Amino acid sequence: MKRALSASLLLSLVTSMLVLVLVTVFVLSALDAWRQERDTSRILSSARIARDIVLVREAVRVELGVIDTSIADPLPVTQVHLKELADMHHQTMAVLRHVQDEMARSGNPSISPRLQQQLAVETVKFDDHLFPVIVAAVKGPREKRSHSLIYDPTSAAYRILNLIDAQAAILSRDIAAGGPVLSEMAHISDIAWLVRVSAGAERRTMANLIAANRAPSMAELEGFASVSGRIQAPWQMIEKAADQGVAPPALASAIAAANREYFGRYLSLHRRIIDQLSRHRDPHINDRQWLALSNPALGSLMQVSRTAMQVAQDRANEKLANVRHDLAVALLWTLLSIGLATFAAAIVFVRVIRPLNAITRAMTVGREEDIETALSLRARADEIGLFARALKAQRQGAAERRRLEAEREAAETANRIKSEFLANMSHELRTPLNAVIGFSELMLHKTFGPLPERYEEYARLINDAGGHLLSLVSDILDLAKIEAGRFTADFKVFDLKAPAQHCLTMIRRRAEERRITVHARLPGDALEAEADERAFRQILLNLLSNAVKFSREGGGVWLTLEARHDHVEISVRDEGVGIPADLLARIGQPFEQASNNPMLAREGTGLGLALVKALAAEHGGRVVVASRENVGTEITVILPLRQARRAVCAA
Repeated sequence: MKRALSASLLLSLVTSMLVLVLVTVFVLSALDAWRQERDTSRILSSARIARDIVLVREAVRVELGVIDTSIADPLPVTQVHLKELADMHHQTMAVLRHVQDEMARSGNPSISPRLQQQLAVETVKFDDHLFPVIVAAVKGPREKRSHSLIYDPTSAAYRILNLIDAQAAILSRDIAAGGPVLSEMAHISDIAWLVRVSAGAERRTMANLIAANRAPSMAELEGFASVSGRIQAPWQMIEKAADQGVAPPALASAIAAANREYFGRYLSLHRRIIDQLSRHRDPHINDRQWLALSNPALGSLMQVSRTAMQVAQDRANEKLANVRHDLAVALLWTLLSIGLATFAAAIVFVRVIRPLNAITRAMTVGREEDIETALSLRARADEIGLFARALKAQRQGAAERRRLEAEREAAETANRIKSEFLANMSHELRTPLNAVIGFSELMLHKTFGPLPERYEEYARLINDAGGHLLSLVSDILDLAKIEAGRFTADFKVFDLKAPAQHCLTMIRRRAEERRITVHARLPGDALEAEADERAFRQILLNLLSNAVKFSREGGGVWLTLEARHDHVEISVRDEGVGIPADLLARIGQPFEQASNNPMLAREGTGLGLALVKALAAEHGGRVVVASRENVGTEITVILPLRQARRAVCAA
């Protein structure tokens, strides 16, 4: 045997390929899980940093508001306010440095080194250079303060916020890649921050009006209206998310709090102060009080941003936990697959390939030692052992197969001879039976004179028994002729309605004896088909006879004859005893009856439906039986309208 055609070599190659594919699949799965874990870790890092950035935004803007108020105050700030400013600045610096440290430690590729470096520089400028100048300035009266202090704190704070916002925009895009929920939370956080920016600018303008205690100009009123529009429009998007159930409970609660605090209490206070200033009335509030009263409202807006980022972080944490679980499972399956593949390869080589090579050598080379080696594998309980035992019994098996083949041929010959014998006995069996039936009918009709009552009863019994026996013999002989291939169908085109009506006439007399109503639904026009007319009549009579026989007294039988496309359907339905489910599969076999009732079983032979199936098959058709016990039976015979295809097949 050529090595290229060796089954052992093929098995080795197939095993190696399967091992390689198995290990590759699980390794790729593990790599995919590792990539998902890496991406999810980056998204979680981005969400955590973005959440802290929200704190930086809030701290810087709140401190800026306090600084502006302190600088605008005509009097030196008190020690209490000075300590408040210093504490607030320390908190802002702590949050800023925390975010910078976290960005440096995270290793997140979404962190821009350039923005991070610029942020560190601006933080040092604000903390080491600008803030000491501010503290020194607010300790004296306003007229001694440098005019640049009106703009320098705002400029420095905005430089920090712009750098923070630029980094936050990058992180938001990274978070949005984590899925719809994370994307929506990042979007809501950004909107809340923009609303907070607009609200802060409006609050600062309002603080200046309160400090000056003057009525707002038309331009300032228009500015208030414009800011209100910039706040209301994006806030409606946040409220829509809450109304549609997109927002989790914590975020929905934060949105509701902002509606109460900012859009309720704060705006109401804002309108009242504007109204009083417009009427040149004292609002009875100074700029520091206004700052204190507005901080909770603006804080509620920032709370929405913080909560959205917290939700995003929580979802990223959940996703990371799931991804890490998947990664652990993938790694475990990878290790198991490698171990299983190695074990399977060793088993295949030791238990299959090596014994298979030994058996192959015994079959091809035939040396005594090779045969002994192969036969030594007979004790194995697997297929190799069976193969080895099969080698020993090879000649016995061949002889047994030859004997079985001879017995099968003998059985087929005997069955064929039986069928031919029955087919040849048609005349010898039918002729005496016809004579018995004919003479009994002469006696019943009293053709040659009256008979005593007892002899007349005997003649009726002879006639009934002869008819029953003739029906049985006819069915057996017809089946035998079909099995022996002696049945020759006389196919011709004729109207199926005529034989159908004739069969209905024949069956109605027997049906009337049992008070059974026979219904027929025949087509109005001629229904021509190519069939054997005698076989068609026999099919109909058998179906109708069975339907009447198994129907209850007072019931009904329905015959339907209709054409469908290229075939005709003959359907006979009754409301009789039905066929038990356990007998339904055997119905149509010779001598098989649907009912075990002896009063019904003695009326038939069990050959009717078998003959119907055989005749339908001779026409190239089929029989469909549908029945429910104690409900009824419907038997449908489907015959082709033309025998052209059958003729081609026969040719």
